[in-house]
Amino acid sequence: WLPKTDTGESGTVSFTANKDGSIADLKILTSSGSKPFDEAMLATIKAALPFPPLPSGAPSTIPIEFTFDHQVFNHLTKDEPEEVKKIIDKLTADIEFKPTADLYFERAKHWLQLDEKLKAADDLTAAIAQGRNDIATLTLKAQTESSIGNYKECLESCDAILKIDDKNLEAYVLASDAHLNSGHLDEAFEAANRGIKAAPKHPDGYTARAYAYNLSFKYKKAIADCDSAIALDPQCQAAYAYRGDAEEELKLYDQAMKDYNKNIELSPLDASALLRRAELYNQMAQFHRAIIDCTDAIKLDPDNGEAYFYRSYANDQLSLSAQAKKDKDRAEALGFVGQ
Repeated sequence: WLPKTDTGESGTVSFTANKDGSIADLKILTSSGSKPFDEAMLATIKAALPFPPLPSGAPSTIPIEFTFDHQVFNHLTKDEPEEVKKIIDKLTADIEFKPTADLYFERAKHWLQLDEKLKAADDLTAAIAQGRNDIATLTLKAQTESSIGNYKECLESCDAILKIDDKNLEAYVLASDAHLNSGHLDEAFEAANRGIKAAPKHPDGYTARAYAYNLSFKYKKAIADCDSAIALDPQCQAAYAYRGDAEEELKLYDQAMKDYNKNIELSPLDASALLRRAELYNQMAQFHRAIIDCTDAIKLDPDNGEAYFYRSYANDQLSLSAQAKKDKDRAEALGFVGQ
């Protein structure tokens, strides 16, 4: 899809994907406001046909909504590392000439594309100091600080967000997680409860509290919150993950396996989803299957020490001592010693 304009239109189409790769009921769900743009969206879907057949086990039809967003397209065309570095160099030169909050914010977003989180956090701090105190900037700051373990700074950003919007669910969820990682369980529950009160029809508050319940060994309460989240959104990946964690702790292995399988179905490229199931396979003495999941997780995240640790355990149980030692050494080199 190559849009011919740069005015930022977006629109959404819907259709039904059939088992054989054909589609039905193609229509404009949300108009872009531009007739040529709407026609181009429909033409693009038709030009992509036939789609690959649905995989074995899939329903006979699947409803699809697809959004065409010119701004997203522009973002993706600049996603190559070398292109991102060129943009950062240009922004750096502009900042040296005349630093502004917007320039720092833009450079931070590009640092994050290169996974340079510390540099992004510094630029977001500078943007805020220059007066950019909007929710988007503060949220990105909170997310970035959380990802690098700066939980105090994350909480400061969450507090700033909530002063602007005391019903901001994402701020409550980020705050709950930051409190948990700081060992402050009471504060974590308070943030999650306030998130649920602010947005009772959204699953994220319930999953945040479920995570806190799991860390408090209150597994039945965690399951109840995950049930609530799934009732609100049957595609809520975190709810299946946390419910599986609770069920595993309660030794409800068959139920945990179903939830971990659903978690992987919803997030097939998430290494942590595979590792949840790998750890359960180890618990159930299905070591060959654990090795497969760990190997797939390593393909997704080659520096994941947990994956090497679980695979080491499985290899050891199968008396594959050389492979077990190699994986254990790799896990320790990556900072994961295990229990």
